[in-house]
Amino acid sequence: MSERFVNITDKKQNDKLRKNLSQVTPLLKKDDAVIRLNNKKTLIATDIHGNADALDFILDFADDKKVDAWVFLGDYVDKGPESVRVLNTLFELKCKHPKRVFLLRGNHETKDINQFYEFQTAVTDEPDIHSAANTAFENMPTAVILNNSIFCVHGGIAGRKDENVNDITKQDSFYYMWNDPSEESGLTPSPRGGKVRRFGPDTVKKFLKNNNLKLIIRGHSTLENGLKFWFEHTLVSLYSSLPYADPDLKAAVAIVDGNKADFRFYRIDDSKKEGFAWEDMTVSLTIPDNSKKKKEEK
Repeated sequence: MSERFVNITDKKQNDKLRKNLSQVTPLLKKDDAVIRLNNKKTLIATDIHGNADALDFILDFADDKKVDAWVFLGDYVDKGPESVRVLNTLFELKCKHPKRVFLLRGNHETKDINQFYEFQTAVTDEPDIHSAANTAFENMPTAVILNNSIFCVHGGIAGRKDENVNDITKQDSFYYMWNDPSEESGLTPSPRGGKVRRFGPDTVKKFLKNNNLKLIIRGHSTLENGLKFWFEHTLVSLYSSLPYADPDLKAAVAIVDGNKADFRFYRIDDSKKEGFAWEDMTVSLTIPDNSKKKKEEK
């Protein structure tokens, strides 16, 4: 395994996290379970998983693109070496731009999971930090709706009959953190086990129609190329970190501007100062305009 993935314990970073938690938790409490964000050029990234260098690289890219808002779809900690530094970077960004930075909750932002992984190890001698972080995680939003059209979430949808985004709460977020898409119709058991389910194309179609939405962007699934389209481009799986130090793998982020989503890819490149390089390729997706549809209906 590469040294890139050796877990790091850093007393200074831990002390900084303790301070940041005291400042960011009240801000997270103020965020609704479902954030509605309109008319902003928005970066979407997900599953950073303790890869602080990758996060810095992505944030520099967002600065270059002059984004107005940042949406992260969860799983900030574990699996990578620097969960604490990732949290510090994101929490400081949230404190600086509380109305433009939104940190959704992923399944690794639950104590049931992160108590067994690298984040807990990094703060093992300071259990107060682990406890305070999980309190902050419990107050993270569940989803963001961009431009009244795009449902952004960590895992997926619950698949309930007549599922309504207005009914989503922070306390009832399990399925939104855990569920995955499947080519099978309806809700089916998940290989992840337990209560987790996989939701099919018919379920997505019904969810989008019921909520007058056009697209779901979600994380949660490791992808070798960082991006996967499902169900005639009505659902996108995104993965923004590199799970292994392999130059053949790619990670992806999205920039949504109006009704257009551009997906950009990067890979490991040790010849670069940052250790990463952006690919020249861009994959673009045009999202149908809900406002035009409403005018036509009138």
